[in-house]
Amino acid sequence: MRGLFEAGHELLGKEVVERGLSAVAPAIRARVAGAVPGEWIPIASAEETFRSIADAAERDWPALHVELARHTVERAYRTLWRMLLRLSSDSALVSRTPVIFGKSYNRGRLVASVLFSGRGEVELLDWADVPDWPIRGTQAGIETGLRIAGRRNVRVESKRTRTGASFHVTWR
Repeated sequence: MRGLFEAGHELLGKEVVERGLSAVAPAIRARVAGAVPGEWIPIASAEETFRSIADAAERDWPALHVELARHTVERAYRTLWRMLLRLSSDSALVSRTPVIFGKSYNRGRLVASVLFSGRGEVELLDWADVPDWPIRGTQAGIETGLRIAGRRNVRVESKRTRTGASFHVTWR
């Protein structure tokens, strides 16, 4: 949550974010805006808050969510991590996806594998009827992490499954 708010301040301006927050019910606003690291926020509350921010910015809500998620990942990897990512193998990069997901959501689990050079599969399991928010965020995170690591032409396609979602990943 903190990262998304920081990205919102950087990309939209603090005034726009505050205007969006002011339109959210006080209890939800307090919980989401006051989130601290390690605290789980209900997805419905996060969605309501960021949808309101998108309205204040006169932006498409899903597109803004992806933009904020990408910006958050990029900011996280601006330091030494960027160089380390560039030196990592495809398998090492993809294998980190479940760990990052586990720090972001308290539900579901990811299983990731590289099928061969330039192609990977990531499965979200144990979350039937998963909301759009984690699917969009996971897709943006996978794409951005691989791109920052120097992979070119990264493409991540997602589809819902009976147990969650699947992500088909390609890159060069």
